[in-house]
Amino acid sequence: MDMETWFAPALEMGRLVWEYRMAKPEEKEELERQIRNSSYISRLNTMQSYSGVDFLRGIVQTEKVNSIRRDFFLNPAIPSLHGNGESHYQMSYHRHDYMEFIFVLRGSYVQSINGELHRHQAGDVCMLNPNVIHRDEVSGPEDRVLFMGLSAGFLKGELARFFAPHPEIAAFMDNQFGRTDQQYILFHREDFSPVERVLEQIVEEDERKLPGHHLVIKGYLVRMFGLLSENHGYTCHYQSRKEIEENLLAEILNYMQDHLDTVNRTELAAFFHFNPDYLNRFLLQKTGENYSSHLRSMRLQAAAEQLKATDKSVNEIIRELGFSNKGHFNRMFSEKYGMLPGAYRKEWEN
Repeated sequence: MDMETWFAPALEMGRLVWEYRMAKPEEKEELERQIRNSSYISRLNTMQSYSGVDFLRGIVQTEKVNSIRRDFFLNPAIPSLHGNGESHYQMSYHRHDYMEFIFVLRGSYVQSINGELHRHQAGDVCMLNPNVIHRDEVSGPEDRVLFMGLSAGFLKGELARFFAPHPEIAAFMDNQFGRTDQQYILFHREDFSPVERVLEQIVEEDERKLPGHHLVIKGYLVRMFGLLSENHGYTCHYQSRKEIEENLLAEILNYMQDHLDTVNRTELAAFFHFNPDYLNRFLLQKTGENYSSHLRSMRLQAAAEQLKATDKSVNEIIRELGFSNKGHFNRMFSEKYGMLPGAYRKEWEN
């Protein structure tokens, strides 16, 4: 199976998304229709319900939890066209009710799992437990990343028994659905070519769907798991609830800092797969301030830093940080720093 041919619908999807981003308002409706009717979306709809990423929000239906509709599926990641210096899209956090494998065939892939960032390179493989929240960066135009979903039922029998000689992986397979601290396994690249050849055979069987193809695929999976566990180094990652919460808190605060002018609670909660009320309670428990109070503190601190370090006018700073009312800003600033913004700047100039 030629993998570039197999990736063609994902590459086409990346082109359509790029055209949609660059399009004039009157051109977007037709591009939305093309995206919804694309072979990539049609294929994906038969395999799973899924969370739409930011650039597809409002175009395709999104789900709270990705659910597998078959025992097994393969899906290519959508490479994103972008300009020089332009960052990749970051998907919002999401989770699955199935086990997911991520294979980096070419290039690289960035993934954050429960707030811990990983930069995967070609030949790396991630085996992710069900119900673990994670997010990804949409890959670049030259990257080739393959996702594999496996239902719990598909993993029983020979596949589970095969890992008996590997206690850590066997325990991981036995304790799924996020109920333990075993969250994911990273297989480190050595000679990836045997794994890639087996993947190509699995892709071909899945595409042709000849009688008994599901049994052939299961046999290839046993072979692939053997190659990964025997010929690759691997690390089982364990994350306690405390570690996960600390990692997520740091990422939430960084996200707020990077989007001070536009962030709102509903979008922030959606990005991190939280209920907005739970996000409020989470921040209150971890920082002593609810969302609104903490955002206000961050914005006032940023305003104070700009007053000290730049010659921007107060009106410019207010506008850039998302404050809508100068009088209200002045009152809040005076309560925090004991003086008006102009007096604060003069004090630092002297």
